[in-house]
Formats: sequence, C-alpha cells, structure tokens
Amino acid sequence: MRKLPFWVLILTLMFCPALRPNVSGDSLENGLPGNKTESHPAPKTSFERSVLVIYYGRYRETKDENNFRKYWDFPLNDLGLKARYRNMRDGFPHLKELDRTRAVFFQFDDNPVPHPLALWTFINALLERQIKVIFLESFPEDPPDQVNRSDVRQSREKALSRMGLKIAGDWDTNSFGLDYVAKDSKMEGFEYPLPKFPSEFRPLVNISSKNQVFLSVKSTLPRNQGLQSVYAISGSWGGMVFDPFMIRWPILDNTHTLWFVDPFRFLETVLAVRKTPRMDLTTLNGMRIFYSQVDGDAFDTLSLYERRRMSAEVLYQKVFQKFDLPFSVSVITSQIDPHYQGSMNRVFWARKIFALPNVEAASHTFSHPFYWEPTEKQKDEGPVHIEIPHYKLNFRMEINGSIDWINQNLLPPGKKVMLLQWSGDTRPGRAALAQLATTSVLNINGSDTRFDNNAPSYTFVFPYFRRVDGYTQYYNSDVNDYILTNDWKGPYFGYLNVIKTFERTDRPRRVDPIDVYFHFYAGERESSLNALKQVLSWVSTQNIAPMFASGFVKVEQGYISAHIQKEGAGEGNGWVIEDYGKDTTVRFDHADQLYPEISSGVIGFRHRMGCLYVYLAPDQRKATIKLLKKPPLGPWLSKSTGYVRLHGPISRKIFSFSYNGWVANDKVVWKGLYPSTPYRLSRQSRIGNRKNTVFLMSDKGGMLSVAHIENAVRYSLSVGRSGSD
Repeated sequence: MRKLPFWVLILTLMFCPALRPNVSGDSLENGLPGNKTESHPAPKTSFERSVLVIYYGRYRETKDENNFRKYWDFPLNDLGLKARYRNMRDGFPHLKELDRTRAVFFQFDDNPVPHPLALWTFINALLERQIKVIFLESFPEDPPDQVNRSDVRQSREKALSRMGLKIAGDWDTNSFGLDYVAKDSKMEGFEYPLPKFPSEFRPLVNISSKNQVFLSVKSTLPRNQGLQSVYAISGSWGGMVFDPFMIRWPILDNTHTLWFVDPFRFLETVLAVRKTPRMDLTTLNGMRIFYSQVDGDAFDTLSLYERRRMSAEVLYQKVFQKFDLPFSVSVITSQIDPHYQGSMNRVFWARKIFALPNVEAASHTFSHPFYWEPTEKQKDEGPVHIEIPHYKLNFRMEINGSIDWINQNLLPPGKKVMLLQWSGDTRPGRAALAQLATTSVLNINGSDTRFDNNAPSYTFVFPYFRRVDGYTQYYNSDVNDYILTNDWKGPYFGYLNVIKTFERTDRPRRVDPIDVYFHFYAGERESSLNALKQVLSWVSTQNIAPMFASGFVKVEQGYISAHIQKEGAGEGNGWVIEDYGKDTTVRFDHADQLYPEISSGVIGFRHRMGCLYVYLAPDQRKATIKLLKKPPLGPWLSKSTGYVRLHGPISRKIFSFSYNGWVANDKVVWKGLYPSTPYRLSRQSRIGNRKNTVFLMSDKGGMLSVAHIENAVRYSLSVGRSGSD
C-alpha cells in the first residue's frame, strides 16, 4: 500500500473528526458545565426485562395454566423480569420478534414434542444469536417415529454441542444403583431436602468445563459406567433444571408443593442477573407498602351479634372509623340500588362509608359475575351471576353501568370511583378488560397468595399481574378472608392466619406488600370481626407506607412500564431507569456493601436483609443510579411513609422538599447531615405567604427526623440556630 504524505494525514485529522483519537478521558471535570472539552456520554445498552416462555404438555395448556406460570412466574417477577407466553402448538416466533427478549424458556413435560426438527432449528437459531435458552422440568423428547431421522438428529446434536452437552447412556430408574455426584447445597434443597438416593438417571451428560453443574447423578450399572447425568446446570448459553429434582410434587397431599431447587438463585444464575437492578413494588422509600381492599359481598347481611344492624354498619363503626388506615371499598350496585335488590337504607350506609376521608370508592360490578368467561358446563350448572329478573350478563352494565351509578348516587363531591375489583373467579377475558379500557378506572384482584403452615412454600405466591391479549389485569397481593375461613364455613376467626403470610413474604426476602383483603361479611360474626381488628392492629405496629389500592395499582403500572439501560460496560458505571411512574424503588440484591450516588433522580436508599433499596424521585421520567463503595457525602432520604420530592439541589447546608402520602402529620427521616448540628425547618404556611419555622437538632450520626409533615407543603431545611431570625 502506498503511504500518504505527512501533511495529508494532518489535514485529514483536522477536518475529519471521526478519525481523531478520543482524548476526553473519563475524568469528572470533562463533564462539568463550562469545560472546554466536549463531554462524551457513556454508551447505553438496553437491559431486557422480558422473557419468552414456550410451553408444551400432554394437556391443552393455556397462557394461565402451565407449570411456568404456576411456579416460575412469581420468582421471575421478584427479580424484576416479565414473561410472555406461547404454546408450542402455535409454532415458533420469527427471530425479529425476539429483539427485546432476554431469554427463551422451554417448559416441557416428558411427552414427545411435535415437529422436533422445527424445535431444534429454532433452538440453534437462538444459540447462534446468543439468546439464552433455559429448559425446565424435562428435556424435549423426539416422537418414536422421528427418533432416527438424520436431519432431526443432526440438528439436535448441533444444539447440544453448542451447550456443551450430549446424549449418552440409558435411562435408569433403579434407585439402589444411583447416587449423587455433584450436589450444590446453595442451589438444591431450598425448601425441602433432596431424597437420600436419586430416583432416575437421564441419558444427558455434560462435556464442557465451562458449564457449571449444580446437580448430577451417576449409575453403577455397566451400561452407564463413568457417565454423570445432569439435572441442574448453567452456562453462557442458559441452563436447565429437571424433575424429579425441581419441585417436590405431592403424592397423597395436594397442598404441600415445595421447591427442591432455589428458584431465585437459579434464575439469577442462568439469566446472568445477579448484580442487575430489579424494579420493586413492595417498598416505598424504605417502608413496606400497605393497602386494603374490601369486596362488596354481604353488604346488607345482618350481624349475628349486633342485632338489627347490617354488616356494612358494623364495619363503618368498628373498622373504617376506628383505624387510621386507607381502605378501598367496593359495592355490588344491584344490591344497593333500590330499583333492583337494594334499599334506601343501604344507599344511606354506602354514602356514609364513602364519605369517610380514609375510604376510596370502588365497584364490585353490577351483578357479581361468578365466571367472567363461563363455559357451557358452568352455564348449565346454575346462574353465572347474582340472579336478577330479566337480566343477562352484560359487560357494559357490569363495568360502565356500576361505575356511573356509584359516581352519581353514592359519592360526595370531589370523589369518584377509582377501581373495579373483579368478582367471582376473578379471571376476566379480553372482552371484559376491553370494556374496562373505555373508562379511566383501574382494576385489581386475582391473586390468592398465601404463605403459612397450610401453604408453606413460595410455590403458593402468585405473580404480580396477568396479560390478556394486550390488556393487563393487576393482581392484589395477599389471600382474603373468604379463603382463610374455608369459603366462609369456619373457623370464622381464620383470617388471623394472614399475619403469617405477611411475615413470611417479608423475611428472609420481601416479595409482597401488605394487603388486607376482606369482605363485608367480616362484620357478620364477632369472631370474624375480632380477627380483622387484630390483623389491622398488627398492621398499625409495622413500618408501612399506606396507600389506597388504586395507588398500588399505579405502582404496578410503573413496575411493568419501567425501562432499564446500562450506562457503559464496567461495574462502576450507572443504570438509567426510565418511565417508572409511581414505582420509585429499585432493588439490588447481594449489595449490602454498595451505596447509590445522590443525584440524577436518586433521593435516598436503605440496606435491608443484604439488599440495597434505592429511592427514585417521583413523577420523573428518568433517573440514573451510579453505585459506589462508600456512603454518599451529602444528605439522603432514609425513610418516609409517602412520596418525597426534592425541589432544587441538595446539600448539608440547605435543601427543600415536599411530602405526598396518605398518612397525615407523619415524619420524614434524613441521614448524612452535619452531626449534632442545629437545623432550621421552614414551612410554607397555608395562609398567605407566611413561613412557620421550627428548630431541630441532628444526632451524632447526622440523622434528623422531621415530624408532623403535611401533604403538598414545601419545606426548607437549613443549618441555623434558635433565635437567629
């Protein structure tokens, strides 16, 4: 090649900026305003939160009824990830549809899969594009008539080779000749110990030193001599975990399903998300979210111990008025409206309940559908909703009609219906969700999460939401009193048991908010009412961030919509969180030695149970989290029962903030201030432009609690001395 003259190279560099060397470096001053050197922001890469689940089994499974949805969807949600579903019978998606997909899960049972060539071709394409592949429960088996097809065999062997695996040996179910070779105690034996001896040998072995084997089995039989069957493994390509070492399936007891494998650790490993941020919907500014929703059933039922009083009246006086907590209360309008099956007395008490400042209005529909998509068999067995003369199920009446009637007849000025609480089987189809979308009302219900002695496993914790043809059903968080009283057959104090669920979903890992979910018939019996009151008394002693149920649904919306980007390639670079809405908490697990920088939308943090909870500024579209190995030098928000907004820059000398939460006159706690220093708290008065000023003292650790905070009032906190004004 002919060399260019030196002067040509100089001119080229002068007039072709793209060819100049990057001399900006990574120093902080290069990014400061007014610096002459141009700032080059770190490149961002999208952190994909979505996975595709391809399921196939012997039964006609649906997007709601498959084992991934039943068992794995919740731990996936806990890690901040979301699943979408596709039945293998519907074929495989085009690779262009997987541009925003982190991994593809295959949930199979032991039955041969149809179209094995298409399956292995698809798997090879995923591996070639470096999209992670994870197999759960069972490895795909070829149909007997296609086992020996050369094209199928070649495609399968090509995929296995890419994963560092091969098929070798023979099935062995002689447990006396089997033993464990590798058994990672951190991965297996999570809720239930593995059997003393394995029950089968699968002819699938690892041939790559780059794979990490968590569980393998060997056989003493000559035909499998020297082979180790893998049952739990991970690699750069993804991973797999198989039964009978995934979940302890019930034999005689159909209620005690337990995890053999640690689902959280397994997903973290195979998806490579151990150090990544998780959107978290359990916590607000360090406090556990609390909300309560009341279904409208038995509003008019007469109390059995408060004679001649309806359950609604009992709950009004004994619960809604007595507990300084928010309640989202719904009614079934056909049971209230005098034109149908209601009365003016019921209208009177509904109006009194909805007039309370701690009550949010919701609809529990017009006729309480028992099934939102009833089958022909369900229609034949009896009514599919409360029987009303001449009425047939109509979604417009159930949804729009009930909402409009409550707004027009039961609510005081300034209030409107905020929620629709699904009734009956709580499984709305596309038609019902599409009808609700014609309103501005949110929706909730659908989860029966419990974690107690009768359901002692994370397998009983529900996912956070449900997708139906482009629409979203937002799940509530915890089991209700109907279930815990055995379908209202007793014991009627059974709702007390929900406290165990609240405790176990908080420690050793917080996976759900506190959701006190009950019905009006709680006021029917003294034992049921006392149980509810004891539950609410327990809640009142907890460190909670109370909100109405509609507020929690908005947190769920932010959880779903949030988009995460990695800023730069190294661990010291930041994470950009966008479109998070009301979900202002981002959690980093295994991060008790890390701290966030207080800037770019980050206002505070807390360490808890080995996790770092980072607080984002509310009502802001974007925030940047940069993790540090030392605490920040300036002040930060330590905890608050509501949302906190900063107004302008924050420093130890002065900063301004406002509070927006349900709890009146509560406190906000700041850390990182000057230790043992007097501070002046100025509050903008509601009357005119006067400022009320009080003087507070930070403790020796630089913490300061600001009590009696009011909603939507701007405060200024500055270094000062009493009497200096």
